[in-house]
Amino acid sequence: MTGEGVSEGGHVNNSRKNLRIGIIEGLLSTPYSVAVVPGSFIIAALLTQWFGIGKSSFGWIVSMPSWTNVLQAALLPLLARGMTPKGLVLGMGWFNVALWALMAALIGLLPRNDSPITIGFFLVFFFFASASAAFQVVGWITWVREWVPAKIRGTYLGKRNSWMGVATMGFLALVMLVFKNQEDSLPPYIWVLGAVVVGRLLGLLWMRGIRTHSDGLKLSAPRLTQALRDCRSAPGLPMFILFSAWMSFWMSFTGPFGSVFCFEELGLDPSIFAIFTALAALSGILGWVFWGRISDRAGNVPVIVVGLLLWELCNCLWVFLNPTNAWLLYPMFVWAGFFSVAFFMGSFNLLLNLSPEKISMSAISIHLAVTSLASAIAPIMAGSLLQEFLVQRGGGIAIYQIGFAIKSVSVLLGFLLLLTIHEPGRGPRRSLPVAFRSISQTMAIQGLEIFSNLITMRNRSNNGRNAKL
Repeated sequence: MTGEGVSEGGHVNNSRKNLRIGIIEGLLSTPYSVAVVPGSFIIAALLTQWFGIGKSSFGWIVSMPSWTNVLQAALLPLLARGMTPKGLVLGMGWFNVALWALMAALIGLLPRNDSPITIGFFLVFFFFASASAAFQVVGWITWVREWVPAKIRGTYLGKRNSWMGVATMGFLALVMLVFKNQEDSLPPYIWVLGAVVVGRLLGLLWMRGIRTHSDGLKLSAPRLTQALRDCRSAPGLPMFILFSAWMSFWMSFTGPFGSVFCFEELGLDPSIFAIFTALAALSGILGWVFWGRISDRAGNVPVIVVGLLLWELCNCLWVFLNPTNAWLLYPMFVWAGFFSVAFFMGSFNLLLNLSPEKISMSAISIHLAVTSLASAIAPIMAGSLLQEFLVQRGGGIAIYQIGFAIKSVSVLLGFLLLLTIHEPGRGPRRSLPVAFRSISQTMAIQGLEIFSNLITMRNRSNNGRNAKL
């Protein structure tokens, strides 16, 4: 065997090992992914139900990840100097997991009932935890391009995230067991956070085993002004960043308060909300596999269009929820789990495809900063509006319902931005009907005829218009 053949074989074996490690790391880090976001139902319950933090303050706490994502764009050139993508991910990962271990150890000492001390503690904590997570995200997205080949990226990430969906269900079963008959006590939160810390620690240890050709190469993070120029020169990227910012704003406008709405207006407890999340994870397992294959075949823009449209049509039902029909949340979360995957997977893959490799760090950093700025403003606005109209003026459940309606209409308007984007390596916009037909045929094969018919009707309409061009 020649030296070249040995090298090639070693590269293939190393790539396979990296892909396996990526899945194992994802499984171990699943509790971390589910629990640590301030808007997650676990943290939302801890802050609003146990510590009694008001909606306005909660909005500021929830916005911390977004503000720090904006900050990373300015600090990345300084912090990343002399570091590899892997080093940035692992270094910030160790710091982040240490912060969460510290928080789990200290929350038993904090006062309740909307105490300024408690609010200040969580603002500072989530600032540093979110800042370290922001740098992890930029490093990970840059790094993952090196060990996940582009031609299998959709399929692989679909497989990885479907396994993470299985792990999510296991973690949520643990949450339901821990919170059973203990909704009004602090120990369940501490136990859950302990599981999060242990899982993330093990995940980081496994992540160290991933090897790439650039393990010894340092990051090249340009200054903010140069990063902005790089992004502006990439075809389609500025419009995609605008689209992502629009979506991030409206999803963050209602997203963090959805669980609060269920707790306070529908009378549900965290264990019930864990069931909803488990149902979404179950359907998401199928979604990651299905949409991963479809995105490789039909392209990411059609996948985002179909998934987002059907997901948001379901979200319109939030406008009509009340304590008597709260059972609708069960099928709603099943539906959302399957179709939301199309939006998130398609958006991630489209960002990578629109970002030329030589400016990938700039593109990822600016995309994260701009979309996060929108995400930061939204919950603060929503929290202030809820504090004014719900708490001060006693507006009742209708205030939430009006907010849900505004959000759904605004998200659907976002299609006007998305449909102007041309994905590299795909046909022109006229090929969209062909992509929609591919999706509908695959859905029909898998027994999803009702969804297939909706897309086919859209496809016929597009074909009619194209025939006149």
